[in-house]
Amino acid sequence: MSRTKKKRAFVHQYLPADPVISKQERLADGDSYESRKKRAQEKKKKHKSVYQKAQENEQAAQNSEPTQRGARGGRLADKIRKLNQQKDSSDSDA
Repeated sequence: MSRTKKKRAFVHQYLPADPVISKQERLADGDSYESRKKRAQEKKKKHKSVYQKAQENEQAAQNSEPTQRGARGGRLADKIRKLNQQKDSSDSDA
């Protein structure tokens, strides 16, 4: 005696399908998958090309170099310059 294969019961009633929503409406909704995905792609860090990186490195190198000899400095450098000027002026007076 052979066994008979089980068959799926045929569903006589059709399930109502969800209404089709256009992509524009889904993007307008802030919580939808599409809008969240689009926002994430826009936030994602964009990788720069090698050419752009080289240009930025050149500009940074040019900006960091002092334009003249005394361009670098801070409060300590200013203080030293002031002391040197006073020393020079006192030496020239004597």
